[in-house]
Amino acid sequence: MSDQRHRALVWLSTRSNRLSRIPQGRSLFGVVQTLTALIGCFDLDPNRVLDLMLSSLEFHCGGPVSTLDGHLYLVQQSYHCTSLTYMLGLKFNQNFGCRTQGSLYRLAAILLGAGAVHLEDLLPYFACSLETIAVKTRKLAKEAHVDARLLGVVSLTTSKKKTSNSELLHEMVETSKTRESGTSQAFGLLEALLWDRRWHIAQPLLSRLEQIGAIPSNDAECRHALLSLAHFVVDSIYTTISPRKLGLTQSHKALRVHLGTDDKAMSRPHNILEQLCCHLHVYVAFDVSLMTKLAHVAQYLIISKRSQIETDAARRILAHVLLPALSLLPSTPGFAFLVWKVVKLFPYRDRQMIYANWRGRGVEIKSVGSKNFDVTLVECKAGRAARQTLKRVANEKKNYKQAGRALAKVAHSNPLVVFHVILAQVESYDNMIQPIVESLAFMTPLALDVLSYVLQFHLADNSRPKLQQDGINIARWFQNLAHFAGAYYRSYPQAEIGYLIDFLLIRLETGHSIELLVFSELLTRMGGSAVLEDISDAQIGGLAGGETLRREMLAFDKAPKRSISKLLSALCTPSTAIPMLALIAQSWPA
Repeated sequence: MSDQRHRALVWLSTRSNRLSRIPQGRSLFGVVQTLTALIGCFDLDPNRVLDLMLSSLEFHCGGPVSTLDGHLYLVQQSYHCTSLTYMLGLKFNQNFGCRTQGSLYRLAAILLGAGAVHLEDLLPYFACSLETIAVKTRKLAKEAHVDARLLGVVSLTTSKKKTSNSELLHEMVETSKTRESGTSQAFGLLEALLWDRRWHIAQPLLSRLEQIGAIPSNDAECRHALLSLAHFVVDSIYTTISPRKLGLTQSHKALRVHLGTDDKAMSRPHNILEQLCCHLHVYVAFDVSLMTKLAHVAQYLIISKRSQIETDAARRILAHVLLPALSLLPSTPGFAFLVWKVVKLFPYRDRQMIYANWRGRGVEIKSVGSKNFDVTLVECKAGRAARQTLKRVANEKKNYKQAGRALAKVAHSNPLVVFHVILAQVESYDNMIQPIVESLAFMTPLALDVLSYVLQFHLADNSRPKLQQDGINIARWFQNLAHFAGAYYRSYPQAEIGYLIDFLLIRLETGHSIELLVFSELLTRMGGSAVLEDISDAQIGGLAGGETLRREMLAFDKAPKRSISKLLSALCTPSTAIPMLALIAQSWPA
């Protein structure tokens, strides 16, 4: 008899075609009264009835909206929030030690979205606490840091195959696909909320996980859901500047997004887009299509200048998402050129701040603890590849062309790392200056601009003395950097020289006249104005001849016209020329 009563109850609560025809209001309320009467008259277990109703709702999660709304109304009107939370948590506990079904996450997302269950009340029922997830993430980061420190260490007992940047990205994908049963309940619920487009519920859970040290975007399923939602949000802006506006391509069907109680949220999509990008962080590199859209949207927001809020949002997306994610990409010169189109819209002083944020506290091993552990590992691999390539640099033209292509391949994604390695080699060996300058011909404009920033960063290093022990002669490392600066800007006048000019002005203002050596190298190599202290009578006579005779007698090469004009335009400005002359005059002893 009891089985027949439960069959009647199941029949009443699972007739999807019947519930889909029941209108909201009095008729649906009558069904609620019938269910209540069945429980009271036949003395049924209320928990068993609720379990059957939740199972019915879970079964119809993928059904029509009208049927889903009908089942949800029955559950909400029949039971209190506390009972729903307890029974739903019991369902999650029953899946301990095995993989939880996706329909259960979908059921939890629907109940959370309807307000029938609260997130804070449901989290304690999960098999694995959020703190345990954070501990596992920190353990994974520690293993990555150990691998980064062991790069380049020769072991005679074990042999490890070298992995490229693209192979490392593939390994990260395969590793993130293995989701443990304990962490699957927290990340699985987050994934269901993201696929259901309930951002106003998923965003607090994302923030809470990140605050305790977990990285939800490192999980493959959560990252895929985040990327899908980011595609949907960015398309609201991207469609206005893409070929879709001309009707040449098909656009996807719009989906319903539960962004919050405020219906005006979609009127400011850049706010939601910035939050999504910050949660994805460097893992946006797993979707190059999304990165391309973000670069185009950032460029559009900066050029249009519709509001300062949108311009600041575009700048933060560029500085905190696109450039750090570029480090995880394999060699992609096309995307480097696209990022440069966005970066060059800012003045060089703003670009300096953007590069400083990209660099962080350091690169390679020095970035351990301050950057994402995957980025640290990739930077260490890039630095090792750059050092191996520099070993093959020689004075032969064929050799430096091959080395230049190899260096450029690594610098497309990690220019900061490559140029830190290159300048460290230049500081030690002056015979590598010219071959390295020639090998830079294959670099992208973004890489050359980063080199201008890194160069003044190395020149400003105060951890080493810039004079030798006698206190008179200039240290070898600083002299080599000064020679490199002159040769670099002579060969590549399109590079930004404003970084170096500002650095010289700041150093002269603080009373450090030794940096005038760098200024002298610029005037000699880039401007073609050599300073000769001792000149013979024959050389003085040669100055009366033509340009060829003067060049032969004074033994210096004529500077290119492009480099001369670039140096003049950088120095002969009211904000540079007069302060520079005054500071040089003050540096001379009275």
